[in-house]
Amino acid sequence: MLHNLRSFQAMGASVGGDMGALIQGIGQNTLLKNGRGDELESDDLGVLLMMQSGYDPYELIEVMKILKAAAGPNRLPEFQSTHPDPENRIQKIEESIEKYQGR
Repeated sequence: MLHNLRSFQAMGASVGGDMGALIQGIGQNTLLKNGRGDELESDDLGVLLMMQSGYDPYELIEVMKILKAAAGPNRLPEFQSTHPDPENRIQKIEESIEKYQGR
């Protein structure tokens, strides 16, 4: 009977741990999604500020290339990361440059 009780407790801890991990994962993915949007907005405003200040906004693309290289081939998928994938950021930065060049 004691053995069955320990098995039941272990199973409960496992299920509880799994449920906790699931809830944490859902919460984290919700927060990370907002964080990635904030990063893209920051990149967009960074392009505008760089252009207004006389800096070359294409240098921001070079920063993204450095970040991509530093992450290496084993980087986390974007949905698990706090930041957008550098390739996606490069694309958005290029779009921002085009948008603000017309001003």
